[in-house]
Amino acid sequence: MTPPTGSDEARFAPDYLPLPVIDPPLPAPASESPAERPRWWLASLLFLLAFVFCTTLGVFWAYAVRTDVSTDLFPFSSIITLDTFRRIWTDPRLLLFGLSFSIPALGILACHELGHYLACRHYRVPATLPYFLPLPAVFGTLGAFIKIKAPIRYKQQLFDIGIAGPLAGFAVLLPLLLIGVAKSSPAPLPLSAAEGAAFATLLVPGQCLALELVTRLFHGPLPEGWILNLHPFAIAAWFGMLVTALNLLPLGQLDGGHVSYAALGRIQHRLAIPLWILLASLSFYWLGWALWALITLFLGLRHPPVVDEAEPLDRRRKALALAALAVFILCFIPRPLVDLRIEVEAEANSEGYSQSISNRRIQDEGNRTVVGQLYLHVGAKPPAGDLEILAAE
Repeated sequence: MTPPTGSDEARFAPDYLPLPVIDPPLPAPASESPAERPRWWLASLLFLLAFVFCTTLGVFWAYAVRTDVSTDLFPFSSIITLDTFRRIWTDPRLLLFGLSFSIPALGILACHELGHYLACRHYRVPATLPYFLPLPAVFGTLGAFIKIKAPIRYKQQLFDIGIAGPLAGFAVLLPLLLIGVAKSSPAPLPLSAAEGAAFATLLVPGQCLALELVTRLFHGPLPEGWILNLHPFAIAAWFGMLVTALNLLPLGQLDGGHVSYAALGRIQHRLAIPLWILLASLSFYWLGWALWALITLFLGLRHPPVVDEAEPLDRRRKALALAALAVFILCFIPRPLVDLRIEVEAEANSEGYSQSISNRRIQDEGNRTVVGQLYLHVGAKPPAGDLEILAAE
């Protein structure tokens, strides 16, 4: 996502290798600011912090979205505590699950930003290295950004720099989505209806068209009341699709705003307010949209003009704009997260703890055996406070 391209300083904010085929680079204008030394130390430090937080919270998401496991590692939901950090980073098994989320998730974000960065380098537009925004909560990062140090002069430059990030990120997340959903397992959703019944909170990632299509490809249509127990690769891909869709909203300084302004010109200005009202109205469906509506309002809804407005996009770039619209439709998640209470029943003996979930049959549906794919525990019953495997009958 990028702020004012018509000003002396533009910024790509929380975003995320194949670049689109673009024309030979234009010579750098004489008015460009002199190149600055890349601050590798800052980029490396921010990435390292994001990697540590994202790996730690990857364990949270490995449990939070599944019906068949539970843990007391995160007493304050998706917030890292010192005890949580110590227990995860001293247990190779837990660390492996965190890495199974953080490496693909950060890979998607990095490729997204590298798409923007390499397009800037192609056009000799001075830009900083990609900087991650670490956060010790939720997903471990707020995304990443690059800062552009000079005005963008032509619509083709604006379009190529804006679209390179989402297309690069989607190209990386698509195989992760396919692998992750293939390794995920359908399971019945045991909703807790009885007063006083033991329950756990389940976070159900929202559906988008891409996730629905891939789920049907590998598992067929799920029966009513069933969900996918997602593999960490699928969770990372879902996170990447959420970020991609947010950045492709055709408003102001987002990637979608750059693409739509380059393709439609001032028509983007007339569409901006109705689209923003539609976005704000989604807050009644999911409260997080209210925050995103405020962010886009702060960044500006109408895209600023480029230096040279005369040259329109060619047919090839207009076709790529339609491809970006298709990616947005595939990735858009109307309600990203749903909190549910599910009824649980703890294993009664230590033998139950020695079973890996990947070897335990959860339920049969007709001729299809539904089996958990993710191995989370093996060995004797863990000490108090460690991972508990819960049977969702």
